[in-house]
Amino acid sequence: MLVYYYRNAERLSAELLDSLVASMPQQQQDIVLHYKTHRQRCEQAIAYTMLCHALQNDLALINASPTTIKAFPLSAFRLPLSALPIWAFGEHGKPYITNYEGIHFNISHCREAVAVGISDHEIGIDIEGRRRFSDTLIERAFSDEEKAIMKDCDDPQKEFACIWTRKEAWFKYTGTGILMDHLKTTEADARDADCIIHTSPVVSTNEGDEVFWLSIAEKRRQI
Repeated sequence: MLVYYYRNAERLSAELLDSLVASMPQQQQDIVLHYKTHRQRCEQAIAYTMLCHALQNDLALINASPTTIKAFPLSAFRLPLSALPIWAFGEHGKPYITNYEGIHFNISHCREAVAVGISDHEIGIDIEGRRRFSDTLIERAFSDEEKAIMKDCDDPQKEFACIWTRKEAWFKYTGTGILMDHLKTTEADARDADCIIHTSPVVSTNEGDEVFWLSIAEKRRQI
């Protein structure tokens, strides 16, 4: 599996964004331009660009284990591919590729970063930076064990991001969207489905020591 991430997508110039969009199939252009803000369009365009780059240059990493996590070198990317991927969406909005058999992917973005995971099996990913939270959300969404972790940690905002990415990655793996009645039981639900959730800190290389949390949900591999 391969995960690419890109920092500060909204800093993409309008000229470069237009160039990326113009290189896409019409269906993909429509998806990007459906979004209203510059930041949202940049996130979608860069996500598609990262997917194209992986399919063109990193097929061996997509099929490999363990997961490779890399900052995406946008300046190194070149179109076109011989066969540009076409996106479609499942019932609850999970994207998939219609014209690359056996390739699965998932997208995540937060205010500071966008990430794409590409694999030869079903996945769900989520990326988050340090973020604020309310006690009401903790009470509603966290299990007793997760609440205890939050109470004892040194950096609650960072720990919240770590735990929350695991929940979102699981729901994105299932393709159901967030189910409020199951927020407290995501870890148990994942185990019951023989799914494993990996969580890793991603240290930004161009913004000092800022840390993001990246979680990946996938079917447990049979050994």
